[in-house]
Amino acid sequence: MTRVISMVTLAAMIVLLAANGVDARRKALKVIMNKESVDLAARTITFKLNNAAEMTELQIFNLDGDLLEEKVEMHEGAPAGTDLKITWPKLIDDPDNFVIKLKMHDVDEFWAGMSICRFHGTIPHEEVVFESGKWEIRSKESPKLDKVIPDIIEMLERFKACSENDRALYVAGFTDTVGSRADNRELSRKRARAIAQYFLNHGLKQRKISVYVRGFGEEVLAVETGDSVDEEKNRRADYIISNFHPQMSGPGSWVKIK
Repeated sequence: MTRVISMVTLAAMIVLLAANGVDARRKALKVIMNKESVDLAARTITFKLNNAAEMTELQIFNLDGDLLEEKVEMHEGAPAGTDLKITWPKLIDDPDNFVIKLKMHDVDEFWAGMSICRFHGTIPHEEVVFESGKWEIRSKESPKLDKVIPDIIEMLERFKACSENDRALYVAGFTDTVGSRADNRELSRKRARAIAQYFLNHGLKQRKISVYVRGFGEEVLAVETGDSVDEEKNRRADYIISNFHPQMSGPGSWVKIK
């Protein structure tokens, strides 16, 4: 019997495949799922097969290719269209960076495969100091951003094992509690955008990378203070490389600028 093999990434999203050499009287094996089917926080993947399901094999690797976890979930001939799922335990090695490989088998020993790559890294840096109420990057502050660009590029290279089209830079802006909540939210967004645009203008524009910004204002404080408190540690930004929107509590949403 011909076994049909197919591999895709989550970015291709996700209708799988088989066909060459399959008996014309039999349906090609397909896996039906979408982005909402993959809940990495809950460590659960749900899907359906168009044929009766036998089992799913799961392997999880770190980004260096070392096997971290493996599991087989038996489906015992569940009819076509049944909601199926597979879960896995919390990863100890590095819960933010891994590759999941799946093989879904039907009862006729055909299988379809897929791969999901997850990466997330925060880049350490020295904070840019803005003038009060402003978002322009002063020339004396630009060396701080110049210094971090090679670190961004290095992290992009580290995650190159995943699909290049999925990589994104996220810049999140935060303020202290001086000023109104609405004004601070807008100010932090403009500062985040100014930083992101600087990175694009100084080496990242030519790379395959999307860029997102978000302003959290005073609503996610690093140091809890009362209102109208000038606290330097709360005037900050996060630089994140990931292929999933960072799940950060607070106002607003990620806005793509490239």
